[in-house]
Amino acid sequence: MNVKCLSVESLKGHLILLSAIFMFSMGCQTTGPSSAADNGSLIFLAQTLGPATQLQRADEQGETSPILVSEKWRDLHPDVASDGRIVFMSNRHTESGIDLSVRRDRLRVFLWAPGDDSPQALTDGPGSAVMPRFGPQGKRVAFVHAGPSEATLKYLPEPGADPVPLVASRDVLDYSWSADGSQVAAVLFASSDSRLALVDVKEGGGETTAITPKESGGVITAVSWSPTGDALAYIVNTRDEARRLYRYELATGEHTLLSDPEADVQQPIDWSDDGETILYSALVDFDFFYDEEKREKVYRGSMQVFRVDRQGNRQAVTEGPGRHGTPVFSPGEERIAYLHAEKLDARRLSLRTVNLEGKEERVLYDRVAPESTLQWSSTNLKNRR
Repeated sequence: MNVKCLSVESLKGHLILLSAIFMFSMGCQTTGPSSAADNGSLIFLAQTLGPATQLQRADEQGETSPILVSEKWRDLHPDVASDGRIVFMSNRHTESGIDLSVRRDRLRVFLWAPGDDSPQALTDGPGSAVMPRFGPQGKRVAFVHAGPSEATLKYLPEPGADPVPLVASRDVLDYSWSADGSQVAAVLFASSDSRLALVDVKEGGGETTAITPKESGGVITAVSWSPTGDALAYIVNTRDEARRLYRYELATGEHTLLSDPEADVQQPIDWSDDGETILYSALVDFDFFYDEEKREKVYRGSMQVFRVDRQGNRQAVTEGPGRHGTPVFSPGEERIAYLHAEKLDARRLSLRTVNLEGKEERVLYDRVAPESTLQWSSTNLKNRR
């Protein structure tokens, strides 16, 4: 299946990172956290030296500051709690020297709290721990443990506790907490097939419900639970090589196609507080070919940001050439933040915001890493997944 997805969250999801991150120079220059006030700032990944990325924040006035300054580590996939704490995965370690027998980095989950000089490691041991996410109240942290032959979705009841396994499969492509924290929706992948499993957290794990995609033969790659708890949004790779966004009503089992059938939806997505509207990005008129003279791939089309309601009524937020992706609502939902580049395959993006009609554009930062997601840090308790 030809998966038309330019983000790091492709068919293999974040597990691709396990084979993509290679060893580089050891050692790190790390300073304490920034003293900048956090009044509804955007958390993102800044591009530093080579493959290194660092956690950064920016406010709507364009004031930026690093959360943890690092020139060596790859700090990835941050998730922000309502009190400002951040969990993220990283190849950080304390060993000195270089082990030439190691071909890829081991990723662990870290927790940083405002005022901390350095982050606390929440996971250790063999394998990598990826995709960390806070539960709705910010106490529990879920993550995917990637072993040599299978992946297991686990959660930490609290920092320092032993992880509790929930469900395992060859790959766990994505997952999302329910609004009340009692369940997790997990995308499980094995043998070219995927299913969307609802897993009971309170009972210590175990799959309770399996949801199959509306389109026969489709492969679900991403899921997001609505903040109101009554619906799931999922992205499916279809047999006709499209990536489509659906809304699934938990009460009725109804699937509603939300995206243009000809566009290729990218993840992640973002919900409005009332669960009525979804922000997403999609490749439009996308194609590529290999230029023999230049010896490189040439991409055609663009990536645009859309708003869509539960009936599938869509409105384009952005327009023009290039890449417009990773959209998120501001806490008051008066503006939308997204990442932009002039070319689809750009290795450096800019952080921008616009109003709901795509006007009044502001450029906040111009050295964002291409694997970055966006998240607003605020006192809003809504768990956007």
